[in-house]
Amino acid sequence: MQETRRARLQAVILEELAHLVPKEIKDPRVPPVTFTAVEVTQDGSQATIFVAILGGAHGGHDGAPPLSDAAAEQRMKDCIEGLTSASGFLRRHLARILTVRHIPNLIFREDRGFENSLRVHELLRKISTDPDQETK
Repeated sequence: MQETRRARLQAVILEELAHLVPKEIKDPRVPPVTFTAVEVTQDGSQATIFVAILGGAHGGHDGAPPLSDAAAEQRMKDCIEGLTSASGFLRRHLARILTVRHIPNLIFREDRGFENSLRVHELLRKISTDPDQETK
């Protein structure tokens, strides 16, 4: 598959899933999510969709107490399982939209990029405001 065609296919899949999942997926395991990227294989047989939970897997942004690391990991695992179980429905919807002969299999993966960058930013902030630092 040509690179430009693959890029267009990735963009369409990302846009369609972003509109479809919040409206149509009623699985309680799937919280509000954002799809950060789609990577389609060279032959177009698989699409890996990277998912991040809005507000982070740890939560705590909506007034509820933040989750522990184990609970946040379980929340993301449940979300991935819910999306995987809905992948047949999502593929059927994509088949109506896309103009390709074979609809790729959907594989969902966790995207930890945003959480990692927040963690690094927090660590850097702690270092810069640490009163125990010696100044020379």
